[in-house]
Amino acid sequence: MAFFARPNLEDTQFKQLSGSTLTLSGTTIIATLGGLVFTDENQTCIPVITCNPQEQDVLKYVGGCIVLGQPSSGGTSTGYYDCKTPSSVCVGGMPAGATLTGRTIANILEEILVPTLDPVLTSPSLSSFTINPSTTLYEVGTSVSITGTASFNAGSISPVYPPTACGDRTDGVFCYIYNAFASPYESIINGPSVGDSCPFLPSTVVVDSNYISAKVCYCCGVQPYDSSGNPFGSPLNSGVTNTIERIITGVYPVYYGKLASGTRPAVTLSLVTGGTKSAVPSTGTVTVNFGSVSQYTWLAIPATSTSKTCWYVSESNKGNMLSSTSDKYPDECIISISSGQGCWSGINYKVYMSKSIWSDPLPIQFRNS
Repeated sequence: MAFFARPNLEDTQFKQLSGSTLTLSGTTIIATLGGLVFTDENQTCIPVITCNPQEQDVLKYVGGCIVLGQPSSGGTSTGYYDCKTPSSVCVGGMPAGATLTGRTIANILEEILVPTLDPVLTSPSLSSFTINPSTTLYEVGTSVSITGTASFNAGSISPVYPPTACGDRTDGVFCYIYNAFASPYESIINGPSVGDSCPFLPSTVVVDSNYISAKVCYCCGVQPYDSSGNPFGSPLNSGVTNTIERIITGVYPVYYGKLASGTRPAVTLSLVTGGTKSAVPSTGTVTVNFGSVSQYTWLAIPATSTSKTCWYVSESNKGNMLSSTSDKYPDECIISISSGQGCWSGINYKVYMSKSIWSDPLPIQFRNS
């Protein structure tokens, strides 16, 4: 009677002599992952790593390990790179020092030729702020009704790489915030009004600077992505834009006039306020077109403005002021405008009266020096 014995192949029963050859025929199956162990001549274990198992994979020694991978295929794009590593120079999108072994040729070429691109992120901003009417110079005490209009820039993600769905950096505006003549205004989107345009209450212009400003509160934004589909940076947090400011300047007006008289006119309140009034700055050069024909001329400016010391028509027609030798305006007279102007009063003025009748139809500049 025949019997079949299956001996257990283990170190306790079998030992292969050094220098001998063991030939395995048929099919050898390793029952468990990692069940096959190799050692070198120093009895150092060489691990066996299974990766991407598929038909025609082979075991090969890469970087101190025996790995399961595709065999070299003559340098085609489907083969694995098994030459020197890492890269020593920057090539295309691949930086110096990149690990090359264990990667397919196609993967290496993709990194070189098709580098990952990042989008450019532009923050939201207030691109413009206009007022209507656009006049920025008024006589002190004038009541004005002004409307402010703000133009919001949502910022951008450019170019837009999937899965980013929108090219705007923010999801939109939460509210517009204005301040006009020291009074705050807030307009909430989807609230009582849209808010990009705001009519301010009638306000009185005060001397010097009257401020009107605008800024925008914006919502958070979407997550940007790079060209490889990876998150780039972070979604935008909600915030506030830059502030744009407009300044309305309030000035006390200048007065000027001309008068035909046999003698030099006396400077009186009725003379000054009965002249032409103009809301222009008077701290610097004041230009007046008297269009005079053999008449006395005069100019009155607020006493707080710099005194005028010379007049100028052209290089050949100019002279000094405030001197007994002046040929045109020899002195400066102070009067008080206490009433009669409607929106302001109690302001002292400097008055310059011409020394004699003269004719000069061209504009005359009254300069500080």
